[in-house]
Amino acid sequence: MTLRTDDEGHSAIVATHEANVTANIAADNPTNIQIAPQGGGAVVRANGESVDLIAPAAAAMTLLVSWRQSADESNPEETARCSASRTLSVPLVAANPAYGAKQPNPGPPRGDYTFAAVPAAKRPDLRPLEISVRSTGHARYPRASERLRRWTLPMRTGEQVRYGKRLPNLAYATTPQKCRFWWLTCGVTFAHVDQLNVNNRGTGPDLSGSNSILRSLAYSQPARWAARFGVVITATPGAKRPNAWGYDIQVSQGGRLLARVRRAGRCRTEHRSYGIYDHCKLSKSSTLLR
Repeated sequence: MTLRTDDEGHSAIVATHEANVTANIAADNPTNIQIAPQGGGAVVRANGESVDLIAPAAAAMTLLVSWRQSADESNPEETARCSASRTLSVPLVAANPAYGAKQPNPGPPRGDYTFAAVPAAKRPDLRPLEISVRSTGHARYPRASERLRRWTLPMRTGEQVRYGKRLPNLAYATTPQKCRFWWLTCGVTFAHVDQLNVNNRGTGPDLSGSNSILRSLAYSQPARWAARFGVVITATPGAKRPNAWGYDIQVSQGGRLLARVRRAGRCRTEHRSYGIYDHCKLSKSSTLLR
């Protein structure tokens, strides 16, 4: 028995990737063929001798292949059948971790900030992105005891989920609808997540800022779309004036911190000769992108 593997046109499978595995069994008319990962990995779709699966974050993947065949292959008159199985180890190519990246226009130094978390261009690690945000109504960084929201965002299409409820059209949604269905957080801090598009060369995420956003993502349906080429996260102080605010946004993958953005400050409305001016001033700022 041999295995044929395919990862986006390559025979070598990259750890954390979706791949196709086909079992070629040297037996006459094998039936009930099953391929099951052992000790890591998951089957996405199965069709007898061919399965689509997710490789684990490891150096190798163990597969158990089982089937039924004739009890005596040398006797064409034999009608009895028996079960057979074989365990194989498939080596995996190490994946390169995702990273935090700057955006061309990150925002003015007044509290607004935009940044990205993207996969590597070659052999990317496609484990889910873990996004978290804490916010506070004080002009300081949030404490560990303050409001926390989390979002586990898949990067592999095999982990997408089909939800029964439809989302309101974002283009016509009211602010309460955006806060309920779309945005990661609202209140003293607004934050939303958008899915990045592939670049013009088709080699990786588009970080140019030109037509780079594929779609906005919905917090209420966290696995509706897989962010294969990463995400852009935008945070801004809330609309209430005057107000004090602080936020702490973190993105990690597989326990490794990719990005951490913290801002704190105060905002107020000023009446000037040319009209009303929204003035926000930072009191603390910290950015880690790696």
